Amino acid sequence: MDQITLKDGRTFRVEVNWNAIVAFLDSTGRDDISSLASLVQLKPSDLSSLLAASCNEGSRIEGKPDRLNPEEVGELADVSVMTDFIRIFTSQTQPKGAAPKEKKG
Repeated sequence: MDQITLKDGRTFRVEVNWNAIVAFLDSTGRDDISSLASLVQLKPSDLSSLLAASCNEGSRIEGKPDRLNPEEVGELADVSVMTDFIRIFTSQTQPKGAAPKEKKG
């Protein structure tokens, strides 16, 4: 199970499933998921909304009442938390059985 621990010590299960994606799209006024194909296309504020939606979905699945909004994510996350989230997002949205991309170097 993928989790994020925020600066206030609270830990949230992170679920980037269809419910989280729909909540993110609704909260940002989008109706096109193509921007999620590459996180580079998203603004930093979009990442806060996406993390909030993913944490809220994790809480819903676990039956917990905790909910976050994007402003709270901005207050309680740092670069380390967002780096962890990007790793989780990538692992949860990669097609099952897909080989990881090799680094060129």
